[in-house]
Amino acid sequence: MKHPLIYNQSIHYIEKGQGAPIIFIHGVGLDLNIWSNQVQALSSQYRVICYDMLGHGQSACPPGPYTLEQFVKQLDELFSNLSLSQAHLVGFSMGGMVAQAYAIRYPEKVSSLTIMSSVAKRSEEQRQGVLARVKEVEKQGHKATITAAIQRWFNKPFMEKHPEVVTQIQQRLENNQPNAYLSAYRVFATADEELYEQLAQIQCPTLIVTGELDQGSTSEMAELMVKQIPHSEVVIFPGIKHMLPIEAAESLNQLLLFQLEKYSKKETTK
Repeated sequence: MKHPLIYNQSIHYIEKGQGAPIIFIHGVGLDLNIWSNQVQALSSQYRVICYDMLGHGQSACPPGPYTLEQFVKQLDELFSNLSLSQAHLVGFSMGGMVAQAYAIRYPEKVSSLTIMSSVAKRSEEQRQGVLARVKEVEKQGHKATITAAIQRWFNKPFMEKHPEVVTQIQQRLENNQPNAYLSAYRVFATADEELYEQLAQIQCPTLIVTGELDQGSTSEMAELMVKQIPHSEVVIFPGIKHMLPIEAAESLNQLLLFQLEKYSKKETTK
């Protein structure tokens, strides 16, 4: 189902299933389609909602620069238009930053938070690395960094076994609106600084997950977050790089179903 909503022009989203709502938020340069495995696995028990972030997919692409607050505002508009008083949030990579910021700004609306393959407190070396990619996009265009990104995101055996999946992600990256992508990437490159000192304000049950081999969203970052967020726990997926929702879909879906059931039981026993 596709429903146009009002946020500048529109918020493009899909939803499937009934029950407690879960909103999935994709990463920079991607779109709601990365969640197809999660939609299939969770929609038998939950109302699963996926949307395209501002500047991505079929949602509005207003002129940049963008701020993290704009992405939070867009998510709140989705809550309003779907008449949601509360939802579970699952945010991947940059979507994890949006989910964190939303949980800090609107704690009463977040039933639980899953921060997936996201970043926290980049070191100076890590910061310079991501800013170098921003400069590369500025000089050479949004397609310049795609090949390197694919190599960082997927393990080689998965790429060899599922070339059609990798091609789909590559095409998604190529089809981005250049200025919108750059504006969103700048937010991705810097927003962890403003978020890290606020993480202790997150009060909902929180799951932090990342891949053992993720070079950008490292297990060390996940451990830093779990120390900052009061009601949180961490799971590291062995042998996985960045693309957890796709490459480790089955294991991830089992974990999400287990955690959501646990959170629901806690809610009913309050």
